[in-house]
Amino acid sequence: MHATHPAVGAARIGPNALIQTVAALEEERGPQETRRFLRRIGRGDLAERPPTHMVDELAFISLIGAIRADVGVAAAGRILARSGERTAAYVLANRIPAPARAVLPLLPRRLGLRLLLGAIGGHAWTFAGGGRFSYAVERGGATLRLGSCPECRGMAATEPICRYYEGCFQGLLRPLIDGRIVVREVACAAQGGDACVFEVR
Repeated sequence: MHATHPAVGAARIGPNALIQTVAALEEERGPQETRRFLRRIGRGDLAERPPTHMVDELAFISLIGAIRADVGVAAAGRILARSGERTAAYVLANRIPAPARAVLPLLPRRLGLRLLLGAIGGHAWTFAGGGRFSYAVERGGATLRLGSCPECRGMAATEPICRYYEGCFQGLLRPLIDGRIVVREVACAAQGGDACVFEVR
């Protein structure tokens, strides 16, 4: 099975991309240092008045770039992975209906994956920005693709660097499908490909 869900309102992204990245920064560096960092990059408002509505995806892309410039790609990856985990936890607590949270883990894995990934794809406009999300459910797991991924757009790298989406996808799939699931980005647009590819196994 394969389905593609282009992002709607391509230049917008959900506020949690920013909110949870700031929260992950605070976990890593503490609130005071995080506020100093945000003021240095001209985004002190993110600590004082977190966004409550969809935001320009460039705000997320710029924040990622500033974090990478400040601490390096590897350390930024740890922060972004945590941000993705926090985003998934928020979605689980506030956006997934309780009946779905109860039923999905009881279904056969492939059926559960199809249903959950279909729902994720239907809401891709909230997390993909101008990106294009698609998935294929296969024997043993699934493959997720994110074209024009905001996390690595304009970047060049020798290895996959999209830790936010890796952490977010895994954080959603483990509690709802199988706690043993591992999501790994196996190809990244920053390496020259046409999409970021995540294996679900």
